[in-house]
Amino acid sequence: MTSDTLRLSFAFALLLAAGSAYAQQAPTRQGVEDLEKAKRDAVQADRDWRAAQPKPLPVPPKDQSFSGDTAEQRFEKAADGAYIDRSNTRIVDQYRSSDGVIIERITYGGKSYCVTSSTVNYVPGILHDASRAREVTCPPPNAAWVRK
Repeated sequence: MTSDTLRLSFAFALLLAAGSAYAQQAPTRQGVEDLEKAKRDAVQADRDWRAAQPKPLPVPPKDQSFSGDTAEQRFEKAADGAYIDRSNTRIVDQYRSSDGVIIERITYGGKSYCVTSSTVNYVPGILHDASRAREVTCPPPNAAWVRK
């Protein structure tokens, strides 16, 4: 045999072996029973595994603030709630405390701070610049504020 013939016969043998490996055989009764048993075992194993898992956390209830409204009403409520005041208008409110100190709350760009220029509670020995307002802690929002 020449080397070409040897190679050709070897390739033919491999082709026959590959063809027989992919050939489908008729199922036997034992094979079918084994397959059915494997399916039952897999189902039982899945049930056991799922039973061993921790229970899922309860789902919190949905926000009911929009329920019962039409789509347009829900949209309007959401749009109104999303409004952010970005105006650069300065708003000044005044508050007069019981001891006569006047505190002004200045709101600008959505942020507030309080100042006083009063010298009613002047404490000697502490340096105060009377020419500029001092920043102080704001009284509560429900105090008797008067818009200036």
